[in-house]
Amino acid sequence: MNYIEQINKFVKVIQKHENINVMVKNITSDTILYNYQENNIFVSASIIKVPIMLAILNYVLNSDIKLDSYINIDKDDILSDNKCFKKEIYQYSIEELITWMITVSDNSSTNVLIKYLGFEKINNYFKEIGLKDTKLERYMLDEEAINKGKNNYTSLNDMYKCFKYIINKEILTNEFCDLALSILYKQKVNNQINKYIKNIKFAHKTGSLEYLNSDVGIFELNKQIYFIGISVYDTPEKNGDRENVGRLSEIIYKYILEQNLLCSS
Repeated sequence: MNYIEQINKFVKVIQKHENINVMVKNITSDTILYNYQENNIFVSASIIKVPIMLAILNYVLNSDIKLDSYINIDKDDILSDNKCFKKEIYQYSIEELITWMITVSDNSSTNVLIKYLGFEKINNYFKEIGLKDTKLERYMLDEEAINKGKNNYTSLNDMYKCFKYIINKEILTNEFCDLALSILYKQKVNNQINKYIKNIKFAHKTGSLEYLNSDVGIFELNKQIYFIGISVYDTPEKNGDRENVGRLSEIIYKYILEQNLLCSS
């Protein structure tokens, strides 16, 4: 059984119990290696923090503020799952907040940045860069908004665009794209796509809520840049299905290795 057959078999088994979307592409050659339901729109959880980062960087680029400009934090901005804000310190730089939003998925930092720029400006930027399926409707951990039918959405197609824009420097400036990439490479949450792939440097963002989890990102192999995006939702377990995302990604990585060797030989 070749790797594509293994991937198809694994995906079909998962699809029996939950919904799964998969996208695997060579960004360098803009070649599709594997797709499954990549057009589906799903609840984004924290992977929407990638385009939020791009929207904030774009605002910095086109305004008088700088990355080291400080934002004042209200006590009410600090959520119960706060990972980064220190006691009695209510001022942090934009770059600090962006870094925490991505590397440890800090929701307090994210909400401060959303509040700072505003939903309208953030969503307008998503449209400006061609993200057709990505929409920010609520703050992180806003259960009241969720109960009113509001949520945040995206697709693997849109996530691919974000990483392609960054790596090809198609948006912002070269310096800001390099900054965004360096922050993504510092990701500290590694319990999905690269859970069983230890020999790659993976720039990515994970996301999870009850009954769903996703991971999207890129890595370099022999001067080729590859994108992997996987989302699962409506999972049987409340904590999602990180294990199957990790196992599937391991097979996908072996397939990419095989294709890379074939292309270089």
